[in-house]
Amino acid sequence: MFATQEEQNKYIKETYPEITDNRIDEAHWDLHCSRCEITRGFFVTEMGFAHQQTRYSGVSLNQPHGFTFHCPVCKLYKLWIVFEISGNETKEDGSQGWVKRCYKVTSLPSEGLEEIEQLPENPSSLRIAYRQAIRAMDANAHIAAAAMFRRALQIITREILKAKHGSLADELDSLVGTEFNGVKLTNNFATNGYIIRESGNQGAHPDKDPDLLDFTQQDAEDLQGIFMELVSELFIAPEAMKKAKQEFVQRRKIAPPKIV
Repeated sequence: MFATQEEQNKYIKETYPEITDNRIDEAHWDLHCSRCEITRGFFVTEMGFAHQQTRYSGVSLNQPHGFTFHCPVCKLYKLWIVFEISGNETKEDGSQGWVKRCYKVTSLPSEGLEEIEQLPENPSSLRIAYRQAIRAMDANAHIAAAAMFRRALQIITREILKAKHGSLADELDSLVGTEFNGVKLTNNFATNGYIIRESGNQGAHPDKDPDLLDFTQQDAEDLQGIFMELVSELFIAPEAMKKAKQEFVQRRKIAPPKIV
């Protein structure tokens, strides 16, 4: 709980990602569209300021703002809950000026690829672990995200690829050269898995290296990219190839081969 507005502002600055640079003007923000796969200026179609005093109200405190953003091309929309904190600051040129900074508390839906259609439905724990990793990233909890990416990896090695239970490192090594979904697992699979494993371990058991004690937003985004490469090799690329082959055969009216 907070005793003062200053304590609240300090908590917001330390806990939530600053997104001031995303703001172009009052009506446009640079955001990523998951359908168009591009970052562009979204329209601000609605703004809300949830604040209503009651008979118990005392000093008016900083309240969150709600924003509804629409992609100008595909019309998908998302909602953000944002705190705005203003104050005098020393600028790069040494002058003093009034600056308004914005901090994102949450996004609906969560930022990033929260759902991957090609992920197996079973075991359900895989999709749960992946969603929790994305939600942790959205909440600025990047160490937790690293731990959940590691958890998702181990679900893949043990429950989907059926590696013999052991250390995650041994499981990854044992899978190189085996086949899954028509794909032979390569050293690249093991290397990506090793990076995810080590990153999750650093989050759970940080060593004394000061450079590794913090896990940044960039670290989490890069780790998500590595996890997506691994998932693509196992699930996304094979499904895309299978679909393309089926559509081609149907389009060209190719009869199935006769098996003697």
